[in-house]
Amino acid sequence: MKTNTLFLAVVFCLTSMSSAFSQFSFNAGTGYVSGFGSDGPGGLFGFHLGAEIPRNNDVTFYGRVNHYLARKETTSGTSYATALDLMTSPYNLLINYTSSTNLTSIEGGTRYYLGNGFDNGFSVYGGSNMAILFYGVKRNYDDFDQSLYALPIEEDPKGTILSLSIGLQGGVKYTIPAIGTVYFDITGSYAILAQANNFTASESSFYSPLLFGFNIGFRKDLY
Repeated sequence: MKTNTLFLAVVFCLTSMSSAFSQFSFNAGTGYVSGFGSDGPGGLFGFHLGAEIPRNNDVTFYGRVNHYLARKETTSGTSYATALDLMTSPYNLLINYTSSTNLTSIEGGTRYYLGNGFDNGFSVYGGSNMAILFYGVKRNYDDFDQSLYALPIEEDPKGTILSLSIGLQGGVKYTIPAIGTVYFDITGSYAILAQANNFTASESSFYSPLLFGFNIGFRKDLY
């Protein structure tokens, strides 16, 4: 629900801005993100939706929502469940769990095109951006009898890391007349602020302040 609301807000803002310009485009594609120096088993795969508004043929404003699917950690953790009845044996039960992490980000910035510009043929582009990132962390516990045992109240199975980052982006695109534009870009970003809301979130090995994202997709100009 949170992701959908944020995406709709971005689309609304970009659509409102488009009234001041003569052209507006939507884009969609797939992507991969990996944290430099993170302890996770690898990066996350996902998809993105975005919009781009040209200021002129060489400069554009863009916004994009990325969602990367959850991936499990390779290592497991342990927790203790406590018996609901003092007569239950054992009173404390060791429970194993694995954590999984997904990532949703909202980014926006300015792009500068070299070559044939935004509209025509082959071009390279680059620019700066800013992004808000939401890491969703979840513990997946091994099965146990919940009619006999309960996990500690203070142990939340879900957590969130909120991060604000700045970065640079570069890419290439090719516009096919009357069809649309295919593109590939790479983004590097660094978190200037980050906060985990609980211990579960802080355990995620996928989080890294330095992220590299790779995206490929298709852009269609609406008008």
